[in-house]
Amino acid sequence: MPGSKGGSWKVLGLGRGEETAQKAEKHLHELNYPNAKVIGLENDKASDDKLIELLKTNDWDGVSIGGGINGYDDDFPRETETLYWFNRLVNLVHQYAPKAKLIFVTNPTDLVNSFVRVLDSAETPVESI
Repeated sequence: MPGSKGGSWKVLGLGRGEETAQKAEKHLHELNYPNAKVIGLENDKASDDKLIELLKTNDWDGVSIGGGINGYDDDFPRETETLYWFNRLVNLVHQYAPKAKLIFVTNPTDLVNSFVRVLDSAETPVESI
């Protein structure tokens, strides 16, 4: 379950494939994450431009990067080109939304758990070892 601010979190989700992104966004809205936006990206300049524009339009609490981009989802091949894409996206987020927490997701079913894991930890500091 989301923390005390879960329903108000503004999270931008990045994944592969527009259809999956639309389903994920709809599911998040049904789970009371009305400020979640999920987009499907390609490894190209047009998608980079789309991402930059979205990063500028809101003060995002978090930006999640799906497993198809971050290399964690086994349904996608691990390729050097995808690693470079992931690296570029992380740096775009850092540049255009520097206050946003980075959220790395394994697959679409992991979205809510990832949001809570990262964004709730912002509310409750983790003790150092």
